[in-house]
Amino acid sequence: MLEIDDLSVRFRGVHAVRSVTARVEEGAVVGLIGPNGAGKSTLVNCVAGTVRPASGAVRWRGARLDRLSGERIAAHGVARTYQHARLFHGHTVLDNVMTGAHRLGSCGMLRAMVRAPGFRRDETRIRDRAEEALAAVGAHHLAMADVGDLTAGQQRLVAVARALASRPDLLLLDEPAAGLTDAERDALLADLRRYFAEHRVSGLVIEHHLGFLMELVTDVIVLVRGSVLTRGAPDDVRADPAVIEAYIGV
Repeated sequence: MLEIDDLSVRFRGVHAVRSVTARVEEGAVVGLIGPNGAGKSTLVNCVAGTVRPASGAVRWRGARLDRLSGERIAAHGVARTYQHARLFHGHTVLDNVMTGAHRLGSCGMLRAMVRAPGFRRDETRIRDRAEEALAAVGAHHLAMADVGDLTAGQQRLVAVARALASRPDLLLLDEPAAGLTDAERDALLADLRRYFAEHRVSGLVIEHHLGFLMELVTDVIVLVRGSVLTRGAPDDVRADPAVIEAYIGV
């Protein structure tokens, strides 16, 4: 279980996240929505170890994450995507996705990227994991393409595949459907629903496309100005007048 306890983050004295407490049960997929600047990405960054909270705690299966580096958090089975794909241009799609499987081998991501000796011993297994991850998001046909030649939507799929290649137990997705066409978005929704169901992976998902999000998650947390406004089932949150006023602006 992911436990976020009384978490606060301040940037230059301003609260980006204020006293947030939340739980993600094993196998649950929870959505995180709210207006721009609500603190969604900051909260996910705290879980992933790229932002240190001013106070509070983050625990995954009992392990305290907010005191660990991002690499050590990944070793606990946590994987993430970013608002921007952050791919290695000049390399193939397969190369990029293989870097996501580094925790399954004996070397780290950067050593994997440059094909260090420790990486070569693990290459076959890591390649298999990467190919499986690409297939899981319907992008296996892109394996040998240079990521710089892909559309923004295709790059987003590669970023999701890279996260899946690590065989995560907790998957953090920051706007996975951004830049996708309608057809790509529908396909990714089906692929992720199947992946979460088959692998019993827990998830925390930020997504501005509410139709996509509400079909993917089991529960929704609404953040406004860094604080939790409400939490509930997708249909209940969608119909909540306070959410409509704060999030949609009606």
